[in-house]
Order: sequence, then C-alpha cells, then structure tokens
Amino acid sequence: MFKNFFAVNNPDSPLAIQKTKLRQLEHRFWQTQLPKDDDDHSTAVSSLAIATGLTKAQVSRISIAFATLSDLPELKALQEKLYHLDLSRLITISNELAGINPKHLEDADKLLTDYLTATSPNQVLPSPASIGRKIKEIRDMLDDARATGSRGSQDDASFGVKFSPDGTAEIGASVDAVDGHIINNAVTQHAKKNDLSFGEAFSDIMRNNIQVHVVLNLYTAKDLADAPVWASGIGWLDAKAGTFWSEEATKHQDMDEAAKISTDKHDPPAALRDALIGRDGTCRFPGCSVPALKTQADHRVPYEEGGTTCLGGLGCLCQHHHNMKTDGRVTYLLDPFSGIIVWLMGDGTWAVSEPNGPLNPKNARWAQTVAQHRARHHKRWVKEDAK
Repeated sequence: MFKNFFAVNNPDSPLAIQKTKLRQLEHRFWQTQLPKDDDDHSTAVSSLAIATGLTKAQVSRISIAFATLSDLPELKALQEKLYHLDLSRLITISNELAGINPKHLEDADKLLTDYLTATSPNQVLPSPASIGRKIKEIRDMLDDARATGSRGSQDDASFGVKFSPDGTAEIGASVDAVDGHIINNAVTQHAKKNDLSFGEAFSDIMRNNIQVHVVLNLYTAKDLADAPVWASGIGWLDAKAGTFWSEEATKHQDMDEAAKISTDKHDPPAALRDALIGRDGTCRFPGCSVPALKTQADHRVPYEEGGTTCLGGLGCLCQHHHNMKTDGRVTYLLDPFSGIIVWLMGDGTWAVSEPNGPLNPKNARWAQTVAQHRARHHKRWVKEDAK
C-alpha cells in the first residue's frame, strides 16, 4: 500500500528532502521575525527589509500571508507538518482570501486543506495559479461577495483605448471570463484562417461584422440539482455565469455515453474528444497548465503499435510535451479507470499527475459538494422568506 504525498515531500528524493528543510527554515524564520501585534508595523517591516534585502512591499506581503495562515488552523497544522507550501503559495492564499467574510473562513480552511492534501503518491503540488483558481471556486461556492461580485460576473465590465504617438492604439477590456474565451478563440481562428496578426484579425471582425463560429463546451452533472458548470479553458463558473451560459447552449451530449466510445481510427470522434477534455482539463504533463481543448489526444501506446482510440488509452498533451513523449525523452503509464498518470522522466525520477477536468472523480465530488451547499443555502432563504 503506497502512502500519499506530494512530490515536493518525496521521502526518497534527496533533492526534495533538502528543499523541504529549506522551506521549513524559511517558514520558521518568518514566523519568529515578523511583527507582533503590539509592534510598530512600519518600523518592523522597514528593519526586516533592510536586514533581508527584500523590499518593504515584499516583507509586508509575507507578513499578511502568515497572518492569514493563522486564521486557517487546519491548513496551518498541515503546513507545519509537511512544510510543502513555499512563500509564493502562501502569498497567493492570502491575496485570494483577502476580504473574505470571516464567517466563511472555517469552510474555506477545510476545503483548502483538503485540496492541499495529497491523494496519490508523489503527486505534483498545485501551482500558485491553480491554488488561486481553487480559492475562487471555494468563494463562488460560499457565495462570497468578492468572488461573485467584482470578479467575473456578467455585470462587471470596463473598457479603454490608449492611443500612441506612432499611430497605433492599445485596446483593453474587462469582460466575463467566458466572453473573453469566446473573443480569444474567434480572433485566433480568424487570424490563422486569413494569415492576419491577432490585432488585424480583431479589427477585421469588428469593422466588417464578421461572424466566427466558436464552440464552447460546458459540463454539468445531470443527476444533481444546483450543480456547478465547468467551461473548457476556464474552469468552474460561478452560479450566475453558469446559469447564463447553460441557457445559451444549443446542443446537449451525454458524457457517460461519450466516455464509452472506442474506434479503430486514429483520431477520436468529437464526442470522445469532449469526454477526454472533460476528464483531463489540461495538458497532463506535470505542472503544465495548457487547457485541454488546446492539446492533442495522445495514444499512450502509439496507434501504429496497436494503441486503442478510447478514453482509457488517450491523454491530453500540448504540442511541446507530446513531442517530448514521441522523442522518448519521457514516457507515462495511464490508469484507464481513474485517468491518473504516472510519468517516468529521463533521469529515472517519476511523478503522478491527476486529471483535473470536471469528469474525474475528485471534481465530481466537488460538484456534489457545491450542489449540496447551494441546496442548503436555497432552503435557508426559502425558510427565512416564509417567516
């Protein structure tokens, strides 16, 4: 029976052991040196900045990160047991939790601790960006004001044009994440099809009202009321965006049936590829965050050598990592049932990559958790309205 742990805590890796000791020393250093509640914060931060060579802003961010960690007792206990989170991840956690309703801290602590607890041996530790996305998902589920208000809602948009002396202009806009995904895909498609730069393609679409067909895959559990919606290339949507875009859907597809498809052809049919994207979420190489819809369907066993074109025989790989695998610099083993991949590196080391799309078991449990929370929240409001 294998023990579950993150690769950064691998007990058989001298490099991981040494780095864990360094994180532990750094953690304890800041824990003992940061300003106390009754200290003059500005003076203490300035002194630490001078002594460490960091800027006052960097020291301040570290100080806030450790203060935030103190408000998360379960995560703090896990960190002081494993020391798997470096300063960049701790700062990300404090930044993304900034302004959270104090009533939500206990739930956020439990959910975040669960997310940052390994569930496979030598599992790749989530990146700061992945941790940030998870916290947004948690805040969305908890109906926290920052997550569902100023960030990514249908009503949050701004626009500006900056003109330059050289006769060009920079256009900036803040839009819903799904709108941004659609615009990006439309511009990319039009640019490639007509050999235009992205700027030229954007201008051409706007100026000539050109229609570009963009497909957006949305995934949601059919057997759960109030289930969250996951969008390819974006991730879990908040309740408002999920409802809005689901109502825009023009085609529905049963992913349980799509996952059963097997063909003797090299390229997977559209439904099977959708199931693969829904399982993997991103490129499956450890630490790669390229969205699955931009990857290639790789046969774990080469098709020419008898590899099967079915969900259990395919993995999403971006062009770069697909080339590495094809060249034999890396290889992998794929569990056809869970979608877990064990990567074997050229230097003899290995690492585990878990699928992170909505169809993998872990995200299926997350969807159920969100649905249950929304159901309880709805019942509570109905009850209060009846009083």
